[in-house]
Amino acid sequence: MSEMRTEEEQIEAMKKWWEENGKQTLVAVVLVAGGWLGFNNYQDTQRETAEAASVVYQEMLTLSASEAEADKGQRAVLLDKLQSEFSSTVYSQFAALFKAKDAVEAGDLELAETELTSVVSSAKDEALQHTATVRLARVMVAAGKLDDALALLANDNVGAFEAEYQETSGDALLAKGDKDAARDAYSKAVVAAQRIGANNPVLQMKLDDLAVAN
Repeated sequence: MSEMRTEEEQIEAMKKWWEENGKQTLVAVVLVAGGWLGFNNYQDTQRETAEAASVVYQEMLTLSASEAEADKGQRAVLLDKLQSEFSSTVYSQFAALFKAKDAVEAGDLELAETELTSVVSSAKDEALQHTATVRLARVMVAAGKLDDALALLANDNVGAFEAEYQETSGDALLAKGDKDAARDAYSKAVVAAQRIGANNPVLQMKLDDLAVAN
């Protein structure tokens, strides 16, 4: 621009630049603005979906305490709805945990394993993933899949869930007949529980039973 000698030359140069680049610039601006608006719309949609799922979830919880067959049936419908219509929300994973619990109580360990596996593989929340992992391992122990349970629990980064991991490992080891390893796992579980101020009388009983037996 410094080489131009007249104001007219500058104006002509600006016109020429606009003819060559202006349309692309305008398109870029529109795309950026559209992307921003699209992101905001996406966030709004996600929030509305989560709120709707929360309403269904709360309705399901109110039915959980009822023993009436009609309420149990409606609760099952709501659990299915959470998984089918709100699969993108955490409430779908909560529904899977409830379904797994129901399946265990009904003696359907295969279904329980399927539901819990889906949570372990999809949960983004660390606490939820650890909860599902421990429950899945317990189902595997009940099903006699002891090595699978131990492999699932072989995780050194479990944080506040160490007591649950160690206790369930102890259950699997005891079922395999390895009392020494089970006692060691239970001992670690007790220490981990004490570290976070948790009181687990059942865990202590498991450890005491092995001490008496030896």
